[in-house]
Formats: sequence, structure tokens, C-alpha cells
Amino acid sequence: MSNTAKPLAGAGKKVRLRGHLTQYLSFSAIVLLLLGLSLTQQNFLGKMNMSNLFRDTAPLMIMAAGMTSVLLLGSIDLSTGAMCSVSNVLFVRFLSEVGVNMPIGLATLSAFALSLGFGVVAGFLMGYVHVKLKVPSFIASLGFMSVWQSAALLISERSSPVPKAVWGAIDWYKVSFGVVGLPLIIALVLVVLVFVFQARTTIGKNIYAIGGNERAARIAGVPVDSTKITVFVLNGFCAALGGIFLAAKLRSGAPTIGDAFTLMVIASCVLGGTALSGGRGSVLGTIIGVFTVALINNGMNFIGVSAYWQNVVFGLFVLGAIAISVDRSVRDLAIK
Repeated sequence: MSNTAKPLAGAGKKVRLRGHLTQYLSFSAIVLLLLGLSLTQQNFLGKMNMSNLFRDTAPLMIMAAGMTSVLLLGSIDLSTGAMCSVSNVLFVRFLSEVGVNMPIGLATLSAFALSLGFGVVAGFLMGYVHVKLKVPSFIASLGFMSVWQSAALLISERSSPVPKAVWGAIDWYKVSFGVVGLPLIIALVLVVLVFVFQARTTIGKNIYAIGGNERAARIAGVPVDSTKITVFVLNGFCAALGGIFLAAKLRSGAPTIGDAFTLMVIASCVLGGTALSGGRGSVLGTIIGVFTVALINNGMNFIGVSAYWQNVVFGLFVLGAIAISVDRSVRDLAIK
């Protein structure tokens, strides 16, 4: 092995080690949180709290599944939470104003189609602006975040409940099999589908190639532009589906409901071992990150920690995870 190849091989091992270390720390955090909270809080492992924890995890897991592919490209989408909000209020407003005059089955399918259709279009617009207009994903997603936040407020200025007459469109969210609810099962099925997409399809392999070295991927003939747009469409779909899940969970819609999820989604991916620089990670690892984030939030809510201190603890935890996982051997690293 040449002198040049040895440092490169060593750097590669260090990068993989950081990814594994982040996943191990996340898994360890899950074990320690479960152990500590179960010993100090009598009902923490009770059926009701575990059922709520698993049910509440579903929207975050769905949105994190979409974001994982975006991060694997070495890109980012900060408009995910805003897309979730628009989908959420679209779903509820359609049921409230149109769905009440339709058969419940048709109303449900139409509301789903409207919200998911928005997510696909929003994801396509994000991908098109980033790819065709050469706007960095960080800047493009900031712009779209502002657009979709305003759109959500224009659709609904305040929180609005789902009318009781159309509760049949969201009752599926309450279906459970013991402590595991239908929402989590749907989320896990989606994660498996995304994993197959990433690991077994040509587009999925192209995602890793682009994230590893976009210039080399272009030279090798990889359809970089279409792959990127496809990934952003997938992310928009997942963000919209997360908004629908939140509407079903809360039986209401709110124009700011997705704002808090952007950081949690990115944090879940990073804690699951996905590199912000792209090319390394898996949606299966994201599951670990999702449960870490969910347990932190659930545990602090359970013991009554102030919302302000929750943000401090959560922010420090995320910063620590990123500091461990970032590859410092790469200079002038920028989100593409």
C-alpha cells in the first residue's frame, strides 16, 4: 500500500468508527434513560406511558426516514417542519369544510391525496430549485421554510379541531395491539421500504455515490440531478405524511405544529449515525436516533422538567452527538 493510501484508509476507518460510536452512544442513552426513569418514576414503564411513547414516535420516525436520504446526499432540507405544518392544516381544513359533506371513506382518501400531493409538489420544487437553479440546499430550504410557514398561516390562522362528524377519518390512529399502536407499525413498514429503496435499488446506490463524491459520480455517469430531485420528493412525501399523523393524533390542525420537528428530525438522523457530510448512514440507524429523541422528550415531560430546560438539555445532547460524528479530516466542508 502506498504512503498516500495509508492515510486515506486510516481516515476512512476513523469516519466509520465515529458513525458506530454515535449509534452506540444513542443505544446506550436509550438503555440508561429506560433504567433511570423506570427506577425513579413508578409508572414510567406502565402500559399507558409506553403506549403513548410508541404512538408519539410514529410522526417523527416517518419524517426522519425521509430526511435520512437527503442527508446521505450531503444536502439538507430545513423546510421539513413547515411542509409538515401545511399538510397538517390542509388535511384538517379539507375534512372540516368539504369532508363533512362526503362519505367518510371518500373524504379520508381525498384528504390524504390533497396533503400527500402537496408534499410531493413541495419536495419537487425544493429539488428543482436546488438542482436546476444551483441554489445550495441550505439556502433553498430556508427560503421554502419561510414560504410554507406563511402558507400554513394563510390556510389556518389558528388551531382548529377535526369535526366529530369526520372522526372516522382519523380513528385508525387509536388502533393498538397491546402497547404497540397501528401508527408505529405503519411507520416501521415505511422505514423498511425506505431501507430497501436505499440499499437495493439503483437510485439508492446512486444516493450513496453522490454523497460520497458528487463530482466522481457525475463523471461515472450517475444521473445526479434526477436522483437529487427524487430524494427531495420522497422527503416532501414523508413530511406531509407526518403532518397527517399529527392531525390524527391530536384530532386538530395547527399552522405551527411542525416547527419543532425540523431539529428533532435532523437530530434523529445524526444520532442514528447518518453523516451530515453525506455518503454514510442508514435509515435503520435512524430508528435508534428517533427512539433516543423520543425518550428524552417523554422522560423530561414525565418528570415535569420545564419546557425551557428541555430545550437546553436537548440542544446540548444534539451538539454533543454532532461533535462526535463530524469528520474533521475534511476541510472546507459545506452542505451541498
